[in-house]
Amino acid sequence: MEQRQHIEGAAAPFPTNPEEFDSDDRISFSKLDQKFLLVQDDGTEFEFDDAIKRWIPILDEALLEEQQKAYRVSGVDENEPVDAIKRKRKKEYINGEDEGGRMVKAPKKAKAPLPPRPNTAVYVTGLPSDVTVEEVHEVFSRKCGVIAEEIDSGKPRIKLYTDEKGEFKGDALIVFFKPPSVQMAIMLLDDTDFRIEGGSSKERIKMRVQAAEASYKKVQQTDADGKEKEKPKTSMKDKQKIIKKTQKLDARLADWSDDEPSALAETSSRWDKVVILKHMFTLQELEEDPAAILDIKEDIREECGKLGEVTNVVLYDLEKDGVASVRFANAESAKACVRSMNGRKFSGQEIEAYITDGKEQFKKSKKKADDDDEQGGPESD
Repeated sequence: MEQRQHIEGAAAPFPTNPEEFDSDDRISFSKLDQKFLLVQDDGTEFEFDDAIKRWIPILDEALLEEQQKAYRVSGVDENEPVDAIKRKRKKEYINGEDEGGRMVKAPKKAKAPLPPRPNTAVYVTGLPSDVTVEEVHEVFSRKCGVIAEEIDSGKPRIKLYTDEKGEFKGDALIVFFKPPSVQMAIMLLDDTDFRIEGGSSKERIKMRVQAAEASYKKVQQTDADGKEKEKPKTSMKDKQKIIKKTQKLDARLADWSDDEPSALAETSSRWDKVVILKHMFTLQELEEDPAAILDIKEDIREECGKLGEVTNVVLYDLEKDGVASVRFANAESAKACVRSMNGRKFSGQEIEAYITDGKEQFKKSKKKADDDDEQGGPESD
């Protein structure tokens, strides 16, 4: 049975059997496209699709462009390939599917971890068995800086550790307000006597001061079974408390230098950079080895140089108390030297350290070893 394609508006149906194409004046064969073409009286063109045996309208490119302009939506790129849009959407998903065959949406990128907070705590061992929190607070706050306080109670953040029997172990954790206090505590108090005067020889054990490990915070955030507690969220009320506490400690830090002991207080500007150290050597030691004076001076300069810039060291080799003077570049370093050296041991003797008032006169021989240092002694400026 002969098949014909009816086109709406056409004068006559289009033949779909290629054997009839030669008899239809509207149909011609394009050698360029290798297709049969049909042109109606109104100029409308069609091409024959041999696969489906149907005539397909040939769209005019200019007309198509005009239609696209008429229906174009602002902000939409009509020329962007559909595949590109699909690829963009696929980026929002992980490769693969869930158990239900649905695309699994990619999780949001995790925020970069915050840098670890600087350490503000020291761990101390070798404290006297009868020490109190108040005593620890007095020593460490006076020499090293402001100690942090609990937000609600206002108590200093000092923990004294006890053993299974509840007896003090001689260990303590001290949390400062500012990180620099950690290094200052190690520099000034490590390997020193907690109490310079009083107490039996058994009690006078050198305490050791070291930076606390970060794990001390984790211990505070675990329960009795060792499982990590969920960190409670900070309420607005607690935040206000923290702000007020921080402001209070900041003000105390600004006034810290005013709370220093009287031994370090008022000195004239002429002498406030010079520290007198006693019991740094013995006369017998120098008699047995006259060249030892150079080694002793170098040891003093090296040790005091840890506390600040040393500009001069003088040994008074005729003083039975083993006197030496150290001149620093600034008064702050001189004060730090007194804190660190007073009460410490040097060659088996306990050092006495203080800032000179310029009134004392010490004797020394006129040796070549001291020629360069005479300008810096307390007897001259």
